[in-house]
Amino acid sequence: MSIKVVAVSALLTRIKQIVTSTVVLDGIWIRGEVSNLTKHRSGHYYFSLKDHGGEMSCVMFASAVGRMNFALEEGMQILVLANVNIYEARGSLQLYVKEIRMHGIGKLYQEFEARKQKLEQEGYFALAHKKPKPSWINDIAIITAKEGAALQDVLSTIQKRWPMAKLTLYPALTQGINAPSSLIQALKRADQNGHDALLLVRGGGSFEDLFCFNDVELVKTIYGLKTYIVCGTGHEVDTTLAELASDQRVATPTAAAQFVTLDQYDMLNRLSQERAILIQRMQDRLSNAQMHLVNIQSNPFFLDPLQWVEQKKIRLSHALQLLDHTLKRVMDQRAKQLTILAQNLLLYSPQNTIRLKKQTLEQTVLQLIAQMKDYDRTQRNLLSSKEALLDAFSPLKVLARGYSIVEKEGSLVLSVQDVHEDETIDILMGDGKLKAKVFGKEYNNV
Repeated sequence: MSIKVVAVSALLTRIKQIVTSTVVLDGIWIRGEVSNLTKHRSGHYYFSLKDHGGEMSCVMFASAVGRMNFALEEGMQILVLANVNIYEARGSLQLYVKEIRMHGIGKLYQEFEARKQKLEQEGYFALAHKKPKPSWINDIAIITAKEGAALQDVLSTIQKRWPMAKLTLYPALTQGINAPSSLIQALKRADQNGHDALLLVRGGGSFEDLFCFNDVELVKTIYGLKTYIVCGTGHEVDTTLAELASDQRVATPTAAAQFVTLDQYDMLNRLSQERAILIQRMQDRLSNAQMHLVNIQSNPFFLDPLQWVEQKKIRLSHALQLLDHTLKRVMDQRAKQLTILAQNLLLYSPQNTIRLKKQTLEQTVLQLIAQMKDYDRTQRNLLSSKEALLDAFSPLKVLARGYSIVEKEGSLVLSVQDVHEDETIDILMGDGKLKAKVFGKEYNNV
């Protein structure tokens, strides 16, 4: 009996063909809850879509993710438009998601995101608009439901931390269709009464329960308040638009109460430390003042005032004598200086100055004439010596002693080889010049 064998990949390919050709999901939206969500760095989303009876793996490629207008999160109820296919590498059935819409509460999420984006663009959440925390908060207004657990959390927290705080409740609805207008009226009344801070709080609840805190008019009212406002609604993971518009957002009503109050025990410790510092500083000041008093009491004036006065009189008399002596000496010096000044004025009068300058000029002229004569005499002597030396080496003197100079055509003849027979030459002598003709040449034997 023959056995038919097929490869796993071939089987999967066959199953894939059957699934894709028979299971057509065009126009069909699949409802489920997001689970095991993975947002890959490539931009693709991998997650499971499940309900109480089943679960399917889903893939949404980056191109489809980019068309989404909300952030996909774990646990969301969604509707997906997808194709079904087989992932052959693992042999798993998958949905290839083309589009996602929120389902049920998802509509509220979409409304929340739309309001948030619009209000953020209009500047209602801008950090620059938020008021700084007051340095002292004691008069606190609480805006919340009168019977709510949030009020009890705030009251018990403030009672433990700062029981001397002045608290005023402005009751308002914190759930339902009428809650936004109720909250707005309570906030406006509280803002007019000059409190140090406002607490807008509500306990935990579902997204639908907290949705009244996402009201647009409520956000705008919070934005326009003159009083510093702290908002804590829901649990730590919840975020409302009212919190984003407040001056300070906290996680819970208890955190809001903690944020605006001091801790009485911490303050007691601080006061004890300040008291100890103040006592130490006062003791230091008293010690310094006591030392200063001792120094004053030991002053000679307080021991014997009359003797102290007599000593001061003696010192004053000595000082007056020294002043008189100094004054006389200064006057004598000034008199001498005046005498010298008068002599200088007489000595350096214009007439006397001209006379002295004239004498100096005459002396300078005489000195210049004498120097010129000396220079002339020196130069004449130098010229005479140069002339004698030049005359001694004159060629004419040499010719006068019987020597002669031979030239040919104006050029000096230095060798017998410079002339030839029958050439005419000039012979320069001491008293004239001879014209001669060469009849022959003889060489000296060396």
